[in-house]
Amino acid sequence: MSDGKTRWLTPGVGAVGAASFFSDAGHEVTTSVLPAFLTGTLGASAAALGVIDGVSDALIGAMKLIGGPLANDPHRRARSASGGYLGTAVATGAIGAAATVWQVGALRAIAWMFRGLRSPARDALLASLSPTSAHGRAFGLERAGDNLGAVAGPLLAAGLVAWVGVRPALYLAAIPGLLAAVAIIVAARESRRR
Repeated sequence: MSDGKTRWLTPGVGAVGAASFFSDAGHEVTTSVLPAFLTGTLGASAAALGVIDGVSDALIGAMKLIGGPLANDPHRRARSASGGYLGTAVATGAIGAAATVWQVGALRAIAWMFRGLRSPARDALLASLSPTSAHGRAFGLERAGDNLGAVAGPLLAAGLVAWVGVRPALYLAAIPGLLAAVAIIVAARESRRR
């Protein structure tokens, strides 16, 4: 079969799209609830949220620089991707247990470091799972999953806060992230079989 006729929508490509959906939904729950948690529950100022987000965003960029070389090695790529998704989920869910503003900042920073580390690995994994002629479709599917997660996350956050409250909603934000880690493991296994 020529490269143009090779099937591109494999279970691995679909799993990467699902991982992006679940992961984004999970961390968007936390992003949506975090201002109320910091200001209402912990009594922090709005400036604290700005500092936490600023530091976390800076770390995500730095970790992408570190994650890039790791993503070039197929064995490290799978571990970086799955570990990155798992680490993001655990650190994001642990924010619910924070008792101080600095703990929230540290956990958010750790979650975003894992998020930065996994991004190059996920992209390299996706490229290895799809034929060159279908990279645009495969990456489009992954981005669509991410964007749908960005819509689902705040809606889920609103429902969770109304149902169980702010702190439990933060704990429950780990569940979609854990589903993302499972999905990326499925993709990594398919990649190893190629």
